[in-house]
Amino acid sequence: MQSLLNTLRLTVKELRAIRGDKVMLALIFYVFTAATWLVSDASSTDISDLSVAVVDEDHSPLSYRLTDAIRGPLFAPPPVISPGQAKQGQTDGDYVLVVSIPPHFQRDLSAGKDVSLMILIDATAVAQAGNGASYMQQVLADELAKFTSPGAQSEDLVQVVMRNRFNPNLTSKWFSSVMQLMNSVTILTLILAGSSLIREREHGTIEHVLVMPVRPHEIVFSKILATGIVILASSVASLFLVVQWGMGVPVAGSPLLYTCGAAIYVVAVGSLGLLLASFTQNMGQFGLLVIPVIIVMFLLSGGITPMESMPGWLRLVMKTLSPSPHYVEFAQSVLYRGSGLALVAGNLVAMALMALVSLVIVIGRFRKVLAN
Repeated sequence: MQSLLNTLRLTVKELRAIRGDKVMLALIFYVFTAATWLVSDASSTDISDLSVAVVDEDHSPLSYRLTDAIRGPLFAPPPVISPGQAKQGQTDGDYVLVVSIPPHFQRDLSAGKDVSLMILIDATAVAQAGNGASYMQQVLADELAKFTSPGAQSEDLVQVVMRNRFNPNLTSKWFSSVMQLMNSVTILTLILAGSSLIREREHGTIEHVLVMPVRPHEIVFSKILATGIVILASSVASLFLVVQWGMGVPVAGSPLLYTCGAAIYVVAVGSLGLLLASFTQNMGQFGLLVIPVIIVMFLLSGGITPMESMPGWLRLVMKTLSPSPHYVEFAQSVLYRGSGLALVAGNLVAMALMALVSLVIVIGRFRKVLAN
């Protein structure tokens, strides 16, 4: 009971230290509100109201049909312009796509001659140009098929019908917003947990800790508990207020289950942050050490590139040493697919074991850190 009281008192001390760090509080607020929203919108590759123009040199009923087929929400209403205006417009960046319909297009098509449409693409907008060109090609092909074979049925023996589950419209913001939130949890937990130890050294309060009647595990638990309370509360609030309510991203699973899994992950990452801080003497050294760790955890977590695209040995290493792949898999299962405890129990156990190992190592090193 005395150990528990000591841990709670030290936790209150850590929370007061965080409250006094105005810069850190501003950073936490910005990351879990504006940054989550802005990054999710900025990284979106969805096609919406793409700027398009049409060069119609045929002026036939078919060319008018093709022009009318280019409509929202994928494309903005296309103006009909001259070839010279199209060239200048793409040079000025006014049009991402320009559809050029050659003279006598309908006549040659009806006569069975080989005809072609040209789509000019501004490739400086790589993602929008590539996706937009694919959609444009499909729109024009469908309209041409209706013109050449009205009412024709498919001759294929099997018709493949594709339906997207959990994200029917393939809205990238639904994915990027949650992944950005996970990345923010990882970054701030590492920084906040590690800086709590570095702050003791730089402010000279480490001597106060040495003379206090507390044990190393109480100090470690208090720092992780304070960090966990701040990050967990901020991330859960961001998930339901910013991501779900503000951005309109649906959350399918149990909020309680996600909160429990996020709490375990915060403990695991907070222990890792303290472990990294125990090898450094100031914030500069800690920053240089934590940056490559964050990059590896980001790139190889499965949130940016799928785990299935990585070599087998690398997947094994990451799932053995890093809790981030398990957290990403857990969060995607719960938030996107509404999975229950039975389906994510393995991820929760893996994160808990990593948190336990990190805690044991940190507590073992903490006495040595205090002695130095």
